Amino acid sequence: MGRLTFVFNQDRLKAENKTENDLLHPMRVFAQEHGIQETDNGVFELDGNNAFALLGGFVADITDEDHSYVKFLDKWELDVGGIIDDCIADTLDWYKEEGIMV
Repeated sequence: MGRLTFVFNQDRLKAENKTENDLLHPMRVFAQEHGIQETDNGVFELDGNNAFALLGGFVADITDEDHSYVKFLDKWELDVGGIIDDCIADTLDWYKEEGIMV
């Protein structure tokens, strides 16, 4: 089982005139295309061997496409089989290595 959880910072969303729905829309489209279920608001789950590749792939794609995405999150975790990756920390580390400022 794979689970990707998004928890947004409401103050930052308001400051930028964005909503959770705005930021979850790309994931919802991706989920629909790949048979991923949204089991709770901002919680996406997928069974099977492709869970890590698909859910982790979305993280890589969205952070490469929109460098500001990560700044709106308080928690962003990828849990696959009980192994939890902090997507915020991973993204910020990658940005630092690449010289990307957020």
